[in-house]
Amino acid sequence: MSRWTDGYLDLLCARLAEVKEAERGAMEQAAEALADTLAREGLIYVFGTGHSTALMVDVFYRAGGLVPVCPIFDERVLLHHVPVTETTEWERREAWAAEAFQRSGARAGDALIIISTSGRNGAPVEMARAAKAAQVTVIALTSLRYAESSPSRHSSGKRLHEVADLVLDTRADPGDASVEVPGLPQKAAPMSTALGSAVLQAVVLQTVVNLLERGIRPPVYVSANYPGGDEHNQAVLARYRARLPFL
Repeated sequence: MSRWTDGYLDLLCARLAEVKEAERGAMEQAAEALADTLAREGLIYVFGTGHSTALMVDVFYRAGGLVPVCPIFDERVLLHHVPVTETTEWERREAWAAEAFQRSGARAGDALIIISTSGRNGAPVEMARAAKAAQVTVIALTSLRYAESSPSRHSSGKRLHEVADLVLDTRADPGDASVEVPGLPQKAAPMSTALGSAVLQAVVLQTVVNLLERGIRPPVYVSANYPGGDEHNQAVLARYRARLPFL
């Protein structure tokens, strides 16, 4: 590898080590909250806009992941929207997010993970406010370094971490890009996706363990490409299919 690829991966590993130490308690709290939700037959909802949707789908319908996970999709903020530049405008608007929450089917006792690295845009903040008003536990996956470097775009003046019940801090850099390259005025190489995925999968794993420790068998997918996967998944999906609209 070149010094640039080595440097990026070294920086990513160092940031993951930082997250591992600093966010251990927050990840354990989030996993306990999710285990509580599933133990009372609730669902875990996930919401993000733009590139945060990559993390939203990373924990949905995923081999080794939890079955009762329901994304809140909205075509206006998914990156196949044409023109894609409009997604930036929609994630800054707030009114539609409360409507999207109402359509999701989430109810008191459920949990909602909201992913926004900057934490400043109107849609994720409004989604969090709507969820909390409905007595849904809100877990924010965000970067406090980023959020605290910029003012909120929500009419309340609040950023996502200031609304959520629990906060998972990815510690991504302001602007997300992380590497200075001579001759380039802006940084390159974002980290939020890699950091966010690691945090979310660690929380999912701890949730699985917490359920087992309570004597509850967690509903976990097996890869459909692995022998026996189809049979396993069909059986476990039968329990949740009526409540998960995308299945």
